[in-house]
Amino acid sequence: MTTRRALLLGAAALPLAACGRFGSQSGDFDAPREERVACRTPEALTSFATLGGAPLRYEITGTEQSFNADPRFVDQLEAWAADWVAVSGLGPLTAVSTYGAHVDKCGSWHAAGRAFDFGVLTHADGTQVSCRYDTWGEDAPRLALYWRLAASLAKHFNYTLTYRYNEQHHNHIHIDNGVSGYDTFGFNEGSRTHVLLVQGVLRWVFGRDVPADGGFGQSTRDAARAVQQEYGITQRLASTEGWGAFLDAAAGAT
Repeated sequence: MTTRRALLLGAAALPLAACGRFGSQSGDFDAPREERVACRTPEALTSFATLGGAPLRYEITGTEQSFNADPRFVDQLEAWAADWVAVSGLGPLTAVSTYGAHVDKCGSWHAAGRAFDFGVLTHADGTQVSCRYDTWGEDAPRLALYWRLAASLAKHFNYTLTYRYNEQHHNHIHIDNGVSGYDTFGFNEGSRTHVLLVQGVLRWVFGRDVPADGGFGQSTRDAARAVQQEYGITQRLASTEGWGAFLDAAAGAT
């Protein structure tokens, strides 16, 4: 078991994760305020310097370095990376830039070592999937790749926070498993996080005219059903299978 002193020393050696800078902005976003916890302590931490075989780089400096996270969370990240490479058709990863994983900061799942912030993915064919909405804005080709990535991440991580969530996420996609842990899950129409993601995918991957209000209203519901029918998805979005099939269709769209 890693000691508290080691955790603090490890955190000091790492750059401050993007979400970690904003305190409660990186906590349990959809949970009632009274259910949010102020601080978390990792059960264990392990160092990792690659993801999907690609070196990790600190997004701000471009420097290759290692980061710390819960070992089970690292395994979850690796499972996502293998799935993304297989489904996206973009080829192997050659670099992954990030703002970090574990950081000793209250109010964030980063503090538990169960969160990660994506900056830019680079693939073997030279394709870059950038999460830097702050630098390219309403660029349709980049947005299509961005939302394909967001869909893939949302299949594995219940909390996938995009630039639509708030301004603090304009330069990265944040993921954590604070709500679902390591269990499977489906779509929750009462979750603003889930609905914003669905609306972004529907608009920028599937070309559907839907709002970006985080509410699962009739136009969003109808557009999602139309995509399900188009791809032969018969399972409900609320089921693990239906949610995964919908997100796979988005991640693999070209």
